[in-house]
Amino acid sequence: LLKKKIDPFKICIIGDGKLNGLIGSLITFKDAKIYTVNLSETLINDYLILKKTNLVPDNQIYVINSKNVNIEEKYKIVFIPSNYKEVLLKNNIDLFINIASFQEMTNDEIKKYFEIIKSNKSYLYSCNREYKKLYGGEELIFDNYPWENGKKIIYDYCSWHQKFYMTKFPFIKKYDGKLKHCLIDYSK
Repeated sequence: LLKKKIDPFKICIIGDGKLNGLIGSLITFKDAKIYTVNLSETLINDYLILKKTNLVPDNQIYVINSKNVNIEEKYKIVFIPSNYKEVLLKNNIDLFINIASFQEMTNDEIKKYFEIIKSNKSYLYSCNREYKKLYGGEELIFDNYPWENGKKIIYDYCSWHQKFYMTKFPFIKKYDGKLKHCLIDYSK
């Protein structure tokens, strides 16, 4: 779907989880540099799994450990803990991908990611629940994300992402509610 619309040189995956987006991006966009931003404990697990796959040599992987660091261009993959996400501001990233993780954040956190995306004049592919109520009571509504003036290339219900897998029975579970997806162009 994305390859038909864009050929990115730099990709940022927000809240990947289990390396699905990273490995898919490595296979689909072979020449792209990939940033992956997530919770620190998830990034540690992702790093260890990635090392075992041998898809990328260890000397091509970089881990950000400070807000005051420049992202070096020589690395294929850059792991960024979410508390250091500001390093992504104005970094000429072509495509941001967010699948099923905005729905796990507060509205304030989502807004911060949109500021980063827009500062890069990038494309955003997002696939998340149409509606979700967080444990604290905050409501997340896909149509109310801060889309603003981006050009909507795709904006519809998602047919391909309806289930997720877990490590305990029943292993595969259907999402509560409908999922929407979109490709938005902020490059202009």
